[in-house]
Amino acid sequence: MTTRPTIFIALLFIYFNILLLPAQNTGLVNKPPVSTEQLELDSLLKVVRNHYYDKDYKNAIEKGNLLLQLSEEIGSVKNEIAASSLIGNSLLQRGDTIASQKIFEKSLLKAQKANDLEKIIIASIDLGNVYAISKQYEKAIKSYTKVLPLAVEFNQPVYLFLLNYNVGESYLELNLPNQASVFISKTNKYVNGLATAYKASQKSLSGKLSYALGDYKKAAKDFDQGIVYAKESDFKEILLEIYEYYALTEEKKGDYRKANELLKQYNGLNEEKYKLDKIAAVENAVAKFNVEQMEQELLTTQYENEIAKERAARNTILISGAIALVFLSILTLFLFRNQSKRKKLLIDLKNNNFLLAVAKEKSDRLRTSKDALFSRISHELRTPMYGIIGISNLMVSDKAEAVNSDNIRSLKYSADYLLSLINNVLEMNKINRVKDDLLKKDIINIRQVCDYVMDSARYISQKNANVHQLCIDESIPEKVIGDSSRLSQVLINLLGNAGKFTENGKITLDVTLTSLTDLECFIMFKVKDNGIGIAKDRQLAIFEEAAFIEHHHENEGTGLGLPISKSIIELHNSKLDLISDLGKGTEVRFVLRYELAKEKPLENNILQLNGNLSLLKGKKILVVEDNKINQVVTRKMLENLEIKVDTASDGITAIEKAQTVNYDLILMDINMPPGMDGFETAKKIRAFDENTPIIALTAAEQREVKKRIKDSAMNDYIIKPFKMEYFQSSLLKLMK
Repeated sequence: MTTRPTIFIALLFIYFNILLLPAQNTGLVNKPPVSTEQLELDSLLKVVRNHYYDKDYKNAIEKGNLLLQLSEEIGSVKNEIAASSLIGNSLLQRGDTIASQKIFEKSLLKAQKANDLEKIIIASIDLGNVYAISKQYEKAIKSYTKVLPLAVEFNQPVYLFLLNYNVGESYLELNLPNQASVFISKTNKYVNGLATAYKASQKSLSGKLSYALGDYKKAAKDFDQGIVYAKESDFKEILLEIYEYYALTEEKKGDYRKANELLKQYNGLNEEKYKLDKIAAVENAVAKFNVEQMEQELLTTQYENEIAKERAARNTILISGAIALVFLSILTLFLFRNQSKRKKLLIDLKNNNFLLAVAKEKSDRLRTSKDALFSRISHELRTPMYGIIGISNLMVSDKAEAVNSDNIRSLKYSADYLLSLINNVLEMNKINRVKDDLLKKDIINIRQVCDYVMDSARYISQKNANVHQLCIDESIPEKVIGDSSRLSQVLINLLGNAGKFTENGKITLDVTLTSLTDLECFIMFKVKDNGIGIAKDRQLAIFEEAAFIEHHHENEGTGLGLPISKSIIELHNSKLDLISDLGKGTEVRFVLRYELAKEKPLENNILQLNGNLSLLKGKKILVVEDNKINQVVTRKMLENLEIKVDTASDGITAIEKAQTVNYDLILMDINMPPGMDGFETAKKIRAFDENTPIIALTAAEQREVKKRIKDSAMNDYIIKPFKMEYFQSSLLKLMK
């Protein structure tokens, strides 16, 4: 049912039974005048309660035993039960469930012998609490339910509330919410007129029941009300419980932002309570130490006096033996106390470690939920962008649209820019949460990459009328092994920033070889401009997420370009160096290590593959895509290559067509609600067709697809939106 330590539930039971119960008993019936002895016992009872409230369980037990002894002497059953309850609960707080159980059992027998209904109820609740702490929930339920008829006869709401509350809580711990609901529903009836703390606990328990039954909307409503009551009564224990279950409820509802906020409140309150408990424990320990120190000094003084008397009287043997016995007794007591303290510290350490493990588990669960959320966002954003970019590409190549070429190119640029912003946001999340498998190892041409990014930079910053210059060292090897898309991303970000803050100026990309061996080379990239520059005190901040630099003219963008570039360069085990002065311009440089490539495999040479596009002519391809716009875009791209195209809008239709037509290749969308997704569809096709290549054509996150594609029935995957050259090469690779 829950990951909370069982001791926490029992603490709530004890809170009600010890701290709140006495206040509810006052003024219930008219009492006759009491004797002097009874008044003294009542006064001593207050002292014992104060020790318990102050968490001075040692004195609560010692003074409680004295109260118990005096109560037995004058036959005061009421004070006997109260003393036993305080002693037993003090022992519970110190972790001694065996001793407390014996005390409560003895107390129950006395109450039954005196036929005192109220005391029978109190003792039974105490005994049930011991069983609950020991995780013996069946015994606890039996102890509570046995006296429920007596509580009905006694007709006191506080007892009826406590018993139904404890039984309902115990059934929830046994993961029996239907049985729990019978008793929890009654607590709502009895809580009216009770203290606010009771109402907070009732709402918490009701919310936990709704959570267990899957009614998350009602659970959230109960938790909201419970928080108000808990804060009003300063009931931190129940507030912690509400925050914990409320966070789990919001996670089930899919509201991960609110779940994360509730978890933060839980952790903050838990830390605050831990500090307060720790301070109180230290103060109590210091007080105990001072008392014990005084007792030790007193014993030492007595010991010295005894020695002096012994020497004076020369009665050596008898007195020396007595002194030795006293010393050994003191030593034994001292060792026993140390052992008890050590035991208590070990229990506290174990509980704290458990709580830390629970907190870590919740944090991991929320992080997993966050990753799933970004994965869904990635798919939902990239899917329509595939349609926009695909249609604009088709229109650019359409001769009939030549008259609108400028407008179409503007549309394409806007779509590419929007896709860049989307990728930047998703990229930052991806880099922050995972550091492996982010760099490709392809054979690339540094000159071609730099030519491409410089052309893009010229087009992006046309409105600022800047001159762009590319200088590439002729000694740089033609073929190296690296990640061209990552390098392009960094250079476009740096050149784009330079273009934004430079007007009628010069922007230079300087690429030089710094080191060369038979196996590797080191290349320095420098992006320099003569724009407005960056103030010294702002140069570190611009590499932080979502940081902006204040300028006197409009600056567009998300502020993620430089942080992403910094993260990508760090993936290469390098760093970005920034040199800038206000009014003089900016220079950003970095050095990357590349392995030298000896040969370029055919499958990596897009130009060679593109030279064989005629091989695709007349091929039959089935496009499985539920989005009608994207279906049209993919069809047009394939028909431009003179490929015969058939389409299916869902998995069932795709299976039926694959059974009747021999296709050369199937392009399969992954996310196809409702019914079955692309992976399931491919699996069913493989049941009767083992040879036709199947490519996953999806807008989902690459890391997620790569992980799932390994054990699927598909041959490869392509992430939308994509470059046309890569799309064509993938088709050739599987149909050659």
